[in-house]
Amino acid sequence: MRLLPPVTTPQSAVPILTPLSDAPLAKNDSEQPTLSSQQTRYPIVTQAPLTKAQSNALAVELNALYKGVMDSLGSDDAKYIQRIYATVVYSELVARGLLAAAGSMSSRRSQIGIWLLGTSMLSFSKILNNMELGHNVMHGQYDWMQHPHLNSQKFDWDIVCPAPLWQHSHNYLHHTFTNIVGRDHDVGYHLIRVTDEQPWTPEDRYNMFSTAVLAFGFEWAVAFHDIQISADEYADSPNLHKIMQQKSRALFAKIGRQIGKDYIALPSVVALTLGRRSAFSTLSGNMTANTVRNLWTWAVIFCGHFTEQAHIYTHLDADESKGDWYVRQILGSSNIKGSKWFHLLTGNLSHQIEHHIFPDMPAAHYAKIAPQVQAICRKYGLSYNTGRFGTQLKQVLGRIYHFSKPSEKEWQAHVQSVENADSTAYKDNRSAADLEDKLTIENTGGLTRFLPPVVRKAISYAW
Repeated sequence: MRLLPPVTTPQSAVPILTPLSDAPLAKNDSEQPTLSSQQTRYPIVTQAPLTKAQSNALAVELNALYKGVMDSLGSDDAKYIQRIYATVVYSELVARGLLAAAGSMSSRRSQIGIWLLGTSMLSFSKILNNMELGHNVMHGQYDWMQHPHLNSQKFDWDIVCPAPLWQHSHNYLHHTFTNIVGRDHDVGYHLIRVTDEQPWTPEDRYNMFSTAVLAFGFEWAVAFHDIQISADEYADSPNLHKIMQQKSRALFAKIGRQIGKDYIALPSVVALTLGRRSAFSTLSGNMTANTVRNLWTWAVIFCGHFTEQAHIYTHLDADESKGDWYVRQILGSSNIKGSKWFHLLTGNLSHQIEHHIFPDMPAAHYAKIAPQVQAICRKYGLSYNTGRFGTQLKQVLGRIYHFSKPSEKEWQAHVQSVENADSTAYKDNRSAADLEDKLTIENTGGLTRFLPPVVRKAISYAW
């Protein structure tokens, strides 16, 4: 392992705004918060839940909490993330050795036992790499260390999505426009309906199936997510093709490296040295570990964003202050209760509320500040949504199932549209960007026509 350079004065990777106001909380009836949706399932926020005076006072308290933690960062935090990095590296090495050895075992029982141990350890390594190491380092939580590779500009994780693409779709868009329909593309990931604000379509009947596909292939969905977003975001830009070409080529290069490592190079090396059975145990172990990591990551992410009390916003306040932003992060996120080991395996995203209000704070501090954040939420009448993993996951699946079904009004509108054979209105309403996407996709022929539209789109831009 590399030795740490001298620890410098901790600096936030995302500058905190100057406290806006310390004005007293508004007390008259005309300035009361409009958080009537707190007790309903799947709440939608159409007006500011707190007055400006309240949200400004909230910001002062949260800013002070943030500053206290960031000023305290030092060598213990640096040693912690280096231990995490070492654990990821050494657990992966041991796991891959066990998987290779499994095929050489003489008895069937030994083969299965060693394979299960190796696969479990590799799953652990990949989860830790993805959650506690990669996600947090790429958020800039350890940029203050000035470490040569444990920083948000140089670190890349062990999944098919390149770091820059994820940082655009996640660090910027998701954390800036959290839970705003039409602005936060993580609301449904362009696949799943999770709120009434998303118009119902017949495809939503397959919400549960789409969710299963998303969960098993979560790293792939994350990888192509930014392609879909950027094609829309830069649709009117004269540099659209250049931007999309750069992103698409980076994506396919990363996919090639990941597939090459896990499914070609490592099994081939093991086959040449230990034989075909060891190659198969290595290949199957890699596939299983990647799948386990995908399922776990999906579950943690969805439990942090789509429980019953995760609030959806309909618009972005043009005058949104830092305090208003804090409120939106708190109401749009959900925590998960668990042990210290559980929090570690979630990358401390089990403290999703704390992560969303302080995304560049080292995540190991979230558990320590959670009681203070909860007390502040209670003071201002904001819901602090937390629960056991099973409870939160059940709510997520319930939400997805609920929105797979149309309301009576939506169903009648669908029936009416089917009865009207004339689809001119639909065609006229298609945006120029949609038509451009259609033409781009149609230009890719051959076997690519069987691929999902976003994949075909990426292929068309790559050349």
